[in-house]
Amino acid sequence: MASAANNGAAGPVPAADAARANAAGPDGFDSVGNLRLARFGPRRYALFPRLAAQPGLRHAFATRPLDVSARLDDRREERAARRRQMAADLGFDPRRLWHCVQVHAARLAVVDGQGDGGPLEGCDGAITRSRGAALMTFSADCPLVLLYDREAAALGLVHASWRCTVAALVGEALRLMQARFGSRPERMLAGIGPSAGPALYEVGRDVYDAAAGLPGRERFFPRDGERMCFDLWEANRAQLLAGGVREENIELAAVCTMTRTDLFYSYRREGAGCGHFGLLAGLALE
Repeated sequence: MASAANNGAAGPVPAADAARANAAGPDGFDSVGNLRLARFGPRRYALFPRLAAQPGLRHAFATRPLDVSARLDDRREERAARRRQMAADLGFDPRRLWHCVQVHAARLAVVDGQGDGGPLEGCDGAITRSRGAALMTFSADCPLVLLYDREAAALGLVHASWRCTVAALVGEALRLMQARFGSRPERMLAGIGPSAGPALYEVGRDVYDAAAGLPGRERFFPRDGERMCFDLWEANRAQLLAGGVREENIELAAVCTMTRTDLFYSYRREGAGCGHFGLLAGLALE
């Protein structure tokens, strides 16, 4: 995929244009939940407002109809071209895009930005402090979490599926950023993206049992009679708080993918083979 990165995607847009798309403003914006929507021509992206205002960071969620899945099937080149275009829209060289090949496991990649980008096999998250390197994770109901430390110029993305959530992958990403980059959680900003919401993400006893290691487990599993759901938003917010991120520095999209299938793909609503939206983020070149 890295060798094909020059095909099917435009080059990086001018930095000023990418910055405008990542800044709050009255023109060309709409909103959903706590996210702001922005357009690049026919392509519509969603952004965390506070994180979008950070001058050293660029990020966006792809929205429908942009299926950017890393699935290896007969449409993989079409999707790869969309990922490259998204990177270019945000001002990155598409050849410097690294994407997670997710397996719902507690494994993180450390991206040093050397050479061409490509797949991060078996990883459900990645961290970097390399300017100009873009990272990408994918979802069709799981929250995607963005971590940013402006002072350390460090960035992390996590695919917080239920398995990754019970494995405390967000907390592990915080610890890894501290160890590798000298990040300090109390100055970090974080965003928890769209996912199946706390009233609809129904789970069984096996998931509840797997979450035995989460402090305060009971509050993450609201019940209605025999029905039990998993509040992935609150479970991951709790990991951020426990890791030292300040409450006022956490943005929650508050968008349920199961009810907003007009904007985001939902495995629970649409079944196997549905597309994936993605979160792309990177540190802007100075």
